[in-house]
Amino acid sequence: MPPDAMKITQAITLMLAAIGVAGIGPAQAADQYQTIDFYIQQMITQAAANEETGVQTFREQLENLKRPDAGDAAKARPFQQQGLQQLARDNFKEALAAFRQAFITDPADSEIAGQLSLTYLRLQRFKEAERLAVYTLSLAPTHSSAWLTLGEIYGQTGDSQRAGGAFANARRFAKQPSQLAEQLRGLMTADQPEAVRAGAQHALQASGANPNPKPATSAVLPPQSSPPALPAAATPSPPSPAPPSPKSATATESPSAEAASAQASAMLGSLKQGLKKLSNRADPVSRAGDSSRLQAPNTDNVGQRIYQQSIPLTCLIVTSRNGRTDNLGSGLLVSADGLVITNHHVIEKADNLAVKCGGRESTASVRKRSKEPDLALLATSLKIEKSFVLNEIYNQALIGLDVFVIGNPYGLEGTFSTGVISGLREIDGVRYIQISAPVSPGNSGGPVILSDGTVIGIAAMGLKKGQNLNFAIASADVIASGLFDAARMKTQRLLGVK
Repeated sequence: MPPDAMKITQAITLMLAAIGVAGIGPAQAADQYQTIDFYIQQMITQAAANEETGVQTFREQLENLKRPDAGDAAKARPFQQQGLQQLARDNFKEALAAFRQAFITDPADSEIAGQLSLTYLRLQRFKEAERLAVYTLSLAPTHSSAWLTLGEIYGQTGDSQRAGGAFANARRFAKQPSQLAEQLRGLMTADQPEAVRAGAQHALQASGANPNPKPATSAVLPPQSSPPALPAAATPSPPSPAPPSPKSATATESPSAEAASAQASAMLGSLKQGLKKLSNRADPVSRAGDSSRLQAPNTDNVGQRIYQQSIPLTCLIVTSRNGRTDNLGSGLLVSADGLVITNHHVIEKADNLAVKCGGRESTASVRKRSKEPDLALLATSLKIEKSFVLNEIYNQALIGLDVFVIGNPYGLEGTFSTGVISGLREIDGVRYIQISAPVSPGNSGGPVILSDGTVIGIAAMGLKKGQNLNFAIASADVIASGLFDAARMKTQRLLGVK
């Protein structure tokens, strides 16, 4: 590594250490970078799905990080000006040398870091460009130019989906959206790689702008963590907008459980970094000790009792794709030897999986999966004393009963919400429980629990246009599916509401 490049790497490491929590040292800065990169990737995922709330949630996570002290801005400014002049003349090597000096002098300046990232991009040094763009966004999460640079990096390397999400954030945070829209249209010319054109088109369409000229090819970017959109289906319920039917035509076949397990084991280190980041949040269950043991609940409050009983058995699912932490979902432990149920759409694009249930972590492999119903069964190494009990009741006596939902909406681990069962719906041959409890992307695959602690459904989808019109796959269909193992899982036939 050239000496000046080494200085930049050292500067990033030291600044990441400064950004981190108190007491973090340079040796831990790599983990800190993974944390920052995870937040950035989640902002991209949510932007690609046009989920404003999700983008803002992860933006707040970045903004809550401690900012470093400013460097010597006066000494850095002449180098920065020199770099800008050389960049305007397309003298990229000269610009790089100038911006490097400016960055070393003041690595806390987001403008300098962003300009250095852009220069690396122009030199097609994509790894350095990406690292500097992510670093820039850790300093200034709404830095529109850095998002634009990051979108170009992903487009130049063939990732149209991430390019589209980054471009969408560039336009979202632009001080002059119309000018940024023109820049995106400029990236849709024939001389640009297909992934750049597709990403720019997606960002323009998502914002309601007219992509003109049209690119040679287009790419549709489906949401990765939000429930799939479904065609209307006729049901015996009173006339009302029918919920969409589960996405079922684009899933890929999973590898064998053995192959998936081997892949997951190989990725355990990188996945644990994402899990470690999430575990830094307040987690009273894991701090209390062994979360596999159900804690004594406060029986005076039904919600608190359900939460304390259920949170150690409710899982955060972290997926990895192309070597990167990609998506979050929810799941539930259904056997003493660590079987976890979730939705198929949570894990269908994953190369590798890890779970965190209470305070315990494990890699996971896909044991079985089903598109209809939208379910997957994961094998983990977790051993527990108790597991969730599935309630196979499915009749009108359920309507009006209280339900409790636990999951990880937008990565907010262990979120607890309440509502009632609003109706029973059959869509494309799958039985659903309609609930009023709030459900958001990231809740998918989590338990819907009755007041007796049994699971009546698996959260699967919700209608964006409506007030708390959310749906869970009935436990009755989970039991009837090929995923259920009567020798290892427990059921209840009675409606023992407490």
